[in-house]
Amino acid sequence: MMKLFLNRILAASACLFLAFGGSGCGYTRQSVLPQGIKTIYVATVKNEIPIERVNVYQPGLEMMITNAVTRRLERDGNLKVVPEEQADAVLESSLTNFEQEGLRFTSLESVEEYRFFVVLSMKLVNRKTGDIFWQEPNFSGDAEYFVNTVRSISREEAAQRAVERLARNVVDRIVEDW
Repeated sequence: MMKLFLNRILAASACLFLAFGGSGCGYTRQSVLPQGIKTIYVATVKNEIPIERVNVYQPGLEMMITNAVTRRLERDGNLKVVPEEQADAVLESSLTNFEQEGLRFTSLESVEEYRFFVVLSMKLVNRKTGDIFWQEPNFSGDAEYFVNTVRSISREEAAQRAVERLARNVVDRIVEDW
């Protein structure tokens, strides 16, 4: 009796697998990089924010972005991060804007919530030929943060969140071409 019951469960499980698991939706997380591109070098992000627009700049932001993109590429696994002389492709980036804007205000017009934007100009270059695979002049990541509330976080934590979102967007652009 128990054997018959187990066989029926096994048969039902197999049917469910074929019905739901056997058919896919067509989505794959596969790289769309050109043939032969297996390694990448992430050049240190350059600061090109005009001096008159540095009112909310955070020192060390360039290295924070470079490190976040490198970590994200390593986690993704489609490309191996290597020194420049060993790389098939080089990611060159410039920090062009780091901006903060008010999103939510109190009745007395003081800011309750801010949004940070981190904007890069970047290009992916074939290290051997110098050809540009693609170029993005305004690529961004953002994060919101509250001030003076129970949900408040520090400005530095909000900047880190914006950088992490930017890094995810950069890696998606490199390997998936969304």
